[in-house]
This record gives sequence, C-alpha cells and structure tokens, in this order.
Amino acid sequence: MYDGISVVGFKCRIGTRVLKGLVRERSQAKATYDAAVSRGETAGLLEQLPAASDVFSTRLGNIPANEKVHVEITYVGELKHDAEADGTRFTLPTHIAPGYGSQPNASLVGGSRVQEDGGISITVDISIEEGSFIRGVQSPSHPIAVTMGNTSTSTGQDPSMHQASSTLSLGSSELDKGFVLIVLTKDTSTPKALLETHDTINQQQAMLLTLVPRFSLPQSHPEIVFVADRSGSMRGQIPTLVSALRVFLKSLPVGVKFNICSFGSTSSFLWPKSQVYSRDSVNEALAHVDSFDADYGGTETFAALKKTIKNRYGDIPCEIMLLTDGDIWNQQKLFRYLNDEVRKSDSKLRIFALGIGDVVSHALIEGVARAGNGFAQQVNTGEKLDSKVIRMLKGGLSPHTTDYRLEVKYEDSDEDFQLVEKVKDALRVMLSDKPEDKQENKPISLFSASSGGSGPEKPPSADNETKDPFAHLPDISVPNIIQTPQTIPSLFPYSRTSVYLLFSNGSAKRTPKSVTLRAKSEHGPLELEIPVETLSTTGQTIHQLAARKATQELEEGRGWIYEAKDDDGKLLRDRYPSRIDEIVQREAVRVGVQFQVAGKFSSFVAVEDNDNSVHKELHSDDSTMILTPETGAEEDMIDYSEDEDCGFGLFDDILLSSAPSPPGAGAGTSFGAAESTRSAPAPLYRGVPGGMNRSGALQSVAHEPFEATGSVRRPAFQHLRYAAMADMELSADRRFSVTAQSIKSSVAPAKKKKMAGGGGGPPPGRVTQTDNEKVHAVIDMQDFEGWWACSEDLLGIMGLSGKIRGQKKNDWITALVVKWLEVKMGGEKEVWELVVDKAKMWLGGQGVDVQGMEKEIVELLR
Repeated sequence: MYDGISVVGFKCRIGTRVLKGLVRERSQAKATYDAAVSRGETAGLLEQLPAASDVFSTRLGNIPANEKVHVEITYVGELKHDAEADGTRFTLPTHIAPGYGSQPNASLVGGSRVQEDGGISITVDISIEEGSFIRGVQSPSHPIAVTMGNTSTSTGQDPSMHQASSTLSLGSSELDKGFVLIVLTKDTSTPKALLETHDTINQQQAMLLTLVPRFSLPQSHPEIVFVADRSGSMRGQIPTLVSALRVFLKSLPVGVKFNICSFGSTSSFLWPKSQVYSRDSVNEALAHVDSFDADYGGTETFAALKKTIKNRYGDIPCEIMLLTDGDIWNQQKLFRYLNDEVRKSDSKLRIFALGIGDVVSHALIEGVARAGNGFAQQVNTGEKLDSKVIRMLKGGLSPHTTDYRLEVKYEDSDEDFQLVEKVKDALRVMLSDKPEDKQENKPISLFSASSGGSGPEKPPSADNETKDPFAHLPDISVPNIIQTPQTIPSLFPYSRTSVYLLFSNGSAKRTPKSVTLRAKSEHGPLELEIPVETLSTTGQTIHQLAARKATQELEEGRGWIYEAKDDDGKLLRDRYPSRIDEIVQREAVRVGVQFQVAGKFSSFVAVEDNDNSVHKELHSDDSTMILTPETGAEEDMIDYSEDEDCGFGLFDDILLSSAPSPPGAGAGTSFGAAESTRSAPAPLYRGVPGGMNRSGALQSVAHEPFEATGSVRRPAFQHLRYAAMADMELSADRRFSVTAQSIKSSVAPAKKKKMAGGGGGPPPGRVTQTDNEKVHAVIDMQDFEGWWACSEDLLGIMGLSGKIRGQKKNDWITALVVKWLEVKMGGEKEVWELVVDKAKMWLGGQGVDVQGMEKEIVELLR
C-alpha cells in the first residue's frame, strides 16, 4: 500500500458468514488468531510487515472447501501534490518494490504484482463542488480515456465542469507498475484548521492543520550534496538521473558549495570535500554526470548517506538530495540514524528524496524525507521531472526556520479573558511507578521443594505478562494535546504541510477558536494565525489520519514520547533508557487500539468471538481512554457493525468534506492569510474532512477486497470507489472517487524493467521543437555566473536568427534571454525560474540600465 495510509478496517466474508476485525496488540492478535485456528474456527489476521510500513500480509485459517471468500481492507490516507502538473496525485501500488538486503519474510515478498490475463480495468469518477472546476485529468503511467462533464454513473444528467470520468483506454492492462492519476483543479492555497468530533468516542476531538506558507526570505548559500543511486537496478533510469542532475547543476546559484556522491555497493565522491560553485567546478561536474552508468552493484543507501553526513562541513547548513529507484529492507535503522543526525545538527541538516522509476519504495523516500526534515517526490518512467527538481532545489536553498510552535486559542464567554494553550507545554507528564515497585519485597526461600529442581521458580507475575506485555512499565499520563508530527518539519513557501492535534477526552468542553503557528529564522520571527472551522457533523477520518501519523512517528523513532519530560524536567528517554523502546511500543499500541488503526505494533484480527466484542465495546456507556492494552478499562472502538453490504463494493459511498469557516478571517502575517467565511454543502455520508500532506492535498478512503472459491483463485473487485476530498484550498467540499471493476489477477514476483528514463533536452540528432526542449537548450548555454553570450545557436532557438543588428554585449543578450523566457516560455517557468534569478543577479552586479534595453527587446520579441 502507499506509504502513510491508515488501515482502519478488516472484514472477511466466508460464504454467508462475516468476521469483523478488531485492532489488538500485535502478539495478542497473533495469539488470538492461532487459538481460533487451533479450535477449528475460521479466522483472519492482517499484519504490517515490521521492516516495511507499506507492506501488509493477510492470513486466513480454516476456510471450508469450495467456499467463497471475500476480504475487505479499508484504508484512509493523504494524497500527494504533484509539482510538475500542479495537481493532486493518486497512486495505486500494484507490487512490492524489490528491496536490497536481507528479506525479513521471503515467502511474503516473493509474490508482489497484479499480473494475469485480463489484468485490471479501472474506471475513475471525479466530482468536486459546484463553483470550482476540473481543468484536466491525466495519467503519466497508463493510457486513459477521459470524459469531462459527467461521471460513469451520471451519464443522463446535464454536463458539469465539476465532474469527470476516466477509464483505461485499452479496457484492461497488466499492471507491472503502479497506477497514477493526476487531477488538475483550481488552486487557491489557503491554510486551514479543521476540528472534528469523534462519532463514537465521547468528547474526543482531533484537528487537522494544513499549512501553506506564503513568505519570501532571501536564499541561503548552503552546502548541497547530490547522492545519486548508480546501482545495477538503475540501468533503465540513468537518463532520468542524468537529466535531473543537469537541471540541478545548471540552476545552482553562485556562492554555494556542492558535491556529488555516487553509490551502490560502495560510494565515492566527485571531490574529497564540496567545492565552491565556479565555472571550472560546474563544468567538471557536468562532464562527470554525463559519464554515469549503472555500474555500482547493490544499493547501500544507509552507508552512502552516513558517509555524506560525516563528510559535510559543520559550520554551514547542508542540504542532501537523494536520487534513487530502489528500496532497502532495514529502513528503521536508517530512519533512526537520520533522526539522531538531524537532531545533533542543530537544524543545519536537511535531506530531500527524489524517487525515480515505477518501482521505487514510497516508504523509503517518504521516510527519509520525514526523518531528514525535507520532502520527497517521485518521477515515473517517462514523466517530466523539471518542476520537481527545481522545487526540491528551491526547498534546499530556502533559509532554515526553527523552533516551530503551535498555540491553541479557545473561545470564552468572558470577553476580557482569552485562554491560550501552548501545545509543547502539554509534554510535561505525570509518572506513576507500579505499586509493586514501591513495596518491600518479601524474602524468597533459597530452597523450595515444589521447584522440582527443574530450574528457577516461575515469577508470580509471569501469567499476567501474556495478558499485558507492558504491565512492568511505569504509568505515564497522556498529554492534553498530542501533536503529530511532534516537531513540525521545515516549511517551504507554497508547499503544503499537514499537522494533526489529538485532544484528550473531555477537551470538547472547550471550543478552539484559532491556532497560531510561530517560528524563528535568521531574518526574524514568523507567525501565522488560522481560524478553526468546526465540522458540522461528527466523524472519524481526521482521528484516523492523526492516529496513523502519530504511530508512524513512534515507529520511526520520533513522536511526543521522545520529547516528554517528568516533573523534574528530565526527558523520559533519559530517565528510562532501558525501557524507552517498550514505552514507545505501548503508546503506539494505545493509539492504534483506541482509534482502530493498524501499524507495526498492532494488527487486525477477525475471529468469531469478535461479534460480541464489537457490540460490547462499541456500545459501552463508560467510554474512557485506555493507557495500556488489556488493563480492564473499557476501550473506545470504531463501529463496524452496520457496514454496507461489501459484496457489491470495494468502496462504500463516503464523502470527505470540510465545514464552513467561522465568521472573520485571520489577520495577514508573514506566513500567509486565512480565507473568508463560506458555507459547506450537506454531506452524502458522515461529513469527513480531507487531509493534506506536506507535498499534497488529498485524503483517501479505500477498501480492497479479494474473492476466492476454495483455494485463492483471483481477487475480485466488483466495484471499487476511491473517495477523497481535493485540495482544501480550492473550496469547502471536494469529492473524488475511483472505481475499479473486473479485476482478475494472481500474484507474481516483481521485476524491475529496463526502460528509458525521461529527459529534459532533445534527443541527439533531432531539431529542438518543444518549449521544454528549447528552455533546456538555452539553459545549457548559460555561463555559471548567469550570463549568456551571443551565438547563432542561441538566436536560432529563440527564433531570432537574422533579426539582431550589430554586435551585442553579453549584458544585452542576457536581458534578451531573460525577457524571452518570461514572455515566450511562461509555461516552463518552473524550469527556468532559478536560472533567471541568477541572470538578474548578474545583471544587477554589472550596473547596466536594464530598463533602457527593455523597449528595444520587447519590440524585437513581438
């Protein structure tokens, strides 16, 4: 599955019987499943692979002969923003990315791809609220046919620009690579704060903050190191890698230091230490990149990043750009190392990741970016990459902002008093050692006739350990507010970031009015106040997204537990160094069980006894938050008892919508400004809000069923609907649905195909034609300082051959190229923006009268 999604439902239909899954601590779920199977009962188990957060396995036991089986998995997640198309990107993974290193479960990863005659047929229905419009629908991965104005189920209605439908043009296809769909809509980039009240847990609230900063700070001059994957699996992607690096190198500003690290089984640097960006160094780097081949063997990503971090200059910020197509199995080791290095760097280290190709691991590149305080993007085979590369470079050149803090302001009847709660202040927690730890231990006899001489006597608490694996840990109070991510990552101008707040039970007695984000930079403080929109209907989606984000942080070695302090101000990780891993695991289980979200430490188990458990736990009047699993406290569960008939749908009809803004917009700040009030449409099903991730803007809900008769024969997707809310900055309500029908497949091992990668410039021997190719050709002619010299080749590309009289100096030609790019190549602005900035800086340093040249240049370009 796609990285970061929240698996929130697991249901098995065997004939006419339905088993509904509940989330339990991983070992307890496994024990429950094994016990049911040993009794001869039918049971199901859904687990996340510990070594990879995007791989799940399903087990079914005791299926009667010739019985029809239907398994339904429900997940909710955030969708990415696609920088190249400026749209919302939905990815449907169809295989497990081949991992380098020791496989934790070879039997699981051996089968990994939808592949059988007939393949998969996909229909995509898109609907957004009236008042907005769909600009286009495209798939960079597969050929699709698009119908604008109607969905597949509304063909008899009048056409509308807020509806569209698309299908695979060939009707069916073998998915040897993930299916990618990009929806282009109107973009208003407005920060949002959505407050959701849980529909089954009493007085439980969660908030989603979508941060879209709009601020302009001077570029920094850091050290930039490109870490390029040249392993054997990159053979088909080398052209894409070379093209990306050429764009990077030509767009670097004067004043930075840079280097290139090539890696595979081993790693090596272009220079022993990063060099200043100069004419000689950039020419040497370009020649080095042009010589690239996939000749470095395996994929030792960890070793390459570790070597790069140790080789950096320590007195200036360092930006690392990882470019890779692969995966490694031991991801957690890498993430924890990056966590520590970023923390020790005092905010001077950031890591960005660009995934290249069709089988890259999203868990790897997204996890590296999260741990490295950067962001990740992916470019499929044949996709344009210019905008994504430039966006990454702009992120790396942006100044480091630090000390992000959130403050929640609450409404109060007293106009002279306003309650403000600082989220980080909630991390001072109360501790309670176990009573048995404080009691004086009774003497134990050195000789016991009952021991039988067979070994040490079984401790009195041993039986309890099977019921509660965390009984020996100290009790830790849960903060009033849990923020995730606990440390807000670097915010980049016009790049969206999601932050969630999970409020403790009882917080609903206070109504949040606004949320203020504060940060520091070398150029001064930054601030943004966002008014809170309270959703008109209760729901679970924001809670589920927040719960998964929180548990994922804990799994990767971050989160509130690592920052929490006791009454004496001592970090818990320092007070309990030998127990911190278990404390983290207990907290991840607590959150997963409370909000019914599976993860590394908690799994779904579906057995016959669950029917009574679901009813009892869901309808208990005494709903309280559990601190540790299976301690006797009542647990709040998600109600699956009245699900729609899954026999006809991979997805039930679910609308994800936002609610109206409260009266009054937030004041403009250096970060941005909030949007004015608007009303929200009535929800089709449980108002559930959309979510944005740091690069994207959608959340999704999906159910993935598989059917079989007797032994597993084929997955059957009778009717798949993918529902989501589009960019919340567009307007109040967005509805996306994807329908996949008639899926027939079997599982086969994934193999990396050798396919030509995308490139920026024109192929050799062909005349430049497209605007993108023209821009790349012009960029290649720019001097490292930022100027252009007059040449027939340059004038020919711009269509100005024979039109310039007399000899023109470099400053005039440079001003001409800048104006030509701005006037004639506006659609390629993402590609040339940084090189134009460099050119303008050079012109400013020459003291020339650009205004005096402009009239002649504009007349020439008409």
